[in-house]
Amino acid sequence: MAEKMVKVTIPLSEDNLAGAASESVWAEPQGDGTYRIKNVPFYAKGISFNDFVKAEPKDDVLMFKGVVRRSGHSTYRIFANDGRSAPDVVALVEVLKKMHCDIEPATDKLVAVNVLPEADIHKVYATLAEAERAGKIDFQEGHCGHVVEA
Repeated sequence: MAEKMVKVTIPLSEDNLAGAASESVWAEPQGDGTYRIKNVPFYAKGISFNDFVKAEPKDDVLMFKGVVRRSGHSTYRIFANDGRSAPDVVALVEVLKKMHCDIEPATDKLVAVNVLPEADIHKVYATLAEAERAGKIDFQEGHCGHVVEA
């Protein structure tokens, strides 16, 4: 029987793009004080979809304590100055989907990219970097969970 989802609150660094003290993500309790992250973090760094994390209750909130097991997913953020519905951004998102990435929109200008373990992280990164060089987007790496070989 699947357990209900809960929110895990992750403290953010002061220089985060949201200007917030924390970000809450959906997680699935594992029954042992750990939780499996079930959405792509928009602002938190160092964590990705399906990672297993430790969290402890504090003042009726589950507070993130650390990652206990990685999932192999990576997280990137796309910032679309002209909005995520701009033709260049829509085209980029379609290319990323074909490269084994899931897309989760946050705002009109912010899109989270969940790079699945089977994706070629080098090609995904190169695609994002090329779009940034062309002035279509800015992007940021939230966490690289792929094994990267030189």
